[in-house]
Amino acid sequence: MHKFTKLIAIGLAATLIGTFQVSSAKASIFGWFDNFELTLESKTKGLPLTISTYDFDGQKIDQVKTKSADIHTDRTMSKTDSDGNEQSSVIDVDYGNKRMTHVGSTLIAYEGMKNYEDQFSKHINIDDHQKSVPLLNSMYQDFSNQWNSKAKVVMIRSQSGKPIAVFTGNEVSIHQTEMKNATKFVINGHRLFAYRCDYTVYPMSSIKDSVHNKVIK
Repeated sequence: MHKFTKLIAIGLAATLIGTFQVSSAKASIFGWFDNFELTLESKTKGLPLTISTYDFDGQKIDQVKTKSADIHTDRTMSKTDSDGNEQSSVIDVDYGNKRMTHVGSTLIAYEGMKNYEDQFSKHINIDDHQKSVPLLNSMYQDFSNQWNSKAKVVMIRSQSGKPIAVFTGNEVSIHQTEMKNATKFVINGHRLFAYRCDYTVYPMSSIKDSVHNKVIK
C-alpha cells in the first residue's frame, strides 16, 4: 500500500473503528483497506498475477504469468438469485488484451509471493502428501530460515484435498468475493485468489511446536 493511501486508511480507521467491528477471521481493519485497494487496482489497471489451474487430484494443468490481470464472473453467463447472490461459476481472466474463460477445476492466482509448494515439490516427494500438518512440518524444516515464527501459513488444497499451494505472511486476512466458489486473501499486502479450493490458515507457532515436539496437536 502506498504511503499516501496508508495515511488515508489510518485516518479512516480511527473514525470507523468505533462504528463497526472486523472479525478475527478477517484480520484487522487494515486488511480490509488493503483488500479494497487491491480490488480497485485489479479493476483499473490489473494485477501482475501468476494464474494456475489444477485437476481434481491437485496436479497442475497449466500456468499463465502476466503483468496485468483481472478476474471476474463472466458477464454473459452471470445469473443472480432473488437476493442478488451470484449463481454462475463461470469466470473470466482478463490479461493483457486476452481473455481466458474458466469453470470447474481448481484455480489460484497470486502476486508478490512465493508458492512454497511448487518449490518443495521440485525436489521432495513424500508419502503423506495429503496430511497437512506432516507436510508443513517437512516444509518448515526446509524453509525455517524464511518462515517468521509469528507468521501464519495458508495451505490451499484441490477439491480432492491434495495440497497445491502454501503461502506465509505476518498479516493474513480473508475476504468475500462477488464470485461464486471464490475467496480472496491479502497476505502482507499482496493478493491471493482461490477458486474451487479448500484452505486452512495455521499459526506458524503451531507448525513450529509440532516439529519440535514430533506430535500433531
